[in-house]
Amino acid sequence: MVRPPLSIRLLHTSLAHRAPTGAGPSISARDSLASVLSSASADEATRRLFDSMTSRVRTEADEKRKSFRAGSYAPPHSLTSSSLYPEPRPYAKAPLLGPSKKIATKIDPFHLSQTSPLDYDLNPHFALQFVNPMGKIKSRAETGLTWKNQRKIGKLVRRSRAMGLISRWSNQPVQGGVATSDGRIIGRY
Repeated sequence: MVRPPLSIRLLHTSLAHRAPTGAGPSISARDSLASVLSSASADEATRRLFDSMTSRVRTEADEKRKSFRAGSYAPPHSLTSSSLYPEPRPYAKAPLLGPSKKIATKIDPFHLSQTSPLDYDLNPHFALQFVNPMGKIKSRAETGLTWKNQRKIGKLVRRSRAMGLISRWSNQPVQGGVATSDGRIIGRY
């Protein structure tokens, strides 16, 4: 069986009953192909049709890409797969959240002694150990506590601030915030 030439095959596939339905240009594919075929020889017509079908809109990446010219020099390392297809930039690392549960349970002093940090809520020097110089609560990555005890430390520091035992803006005890010699707690009020 002899196949018909490409120009006839293209005409056959552009028949109206095979054309996609929907909103499109008013001129049919068959008419456009016939105009191309009549304006030039069959080989040029098919080449022009093929070029029009395969051409695409130039993008920003195409403009940045260097075109290769005959007689120009391309260093061999520019043709390696790593230079032609560079690795995408790695994602940002996840923030350090502290030790895993397995490690934290072995190094958390409250977990080991089975005590709660809230037992020391009236001791400003104890609360100040978990506050950085700016007065912010240290992160779990710095303290190395379990999640449960880190939440309790946050509660301890917030209680101490509310009672006026420690400063909100630095890691220094408040004047008069420490207990007196007879055991009474004196606030700054």
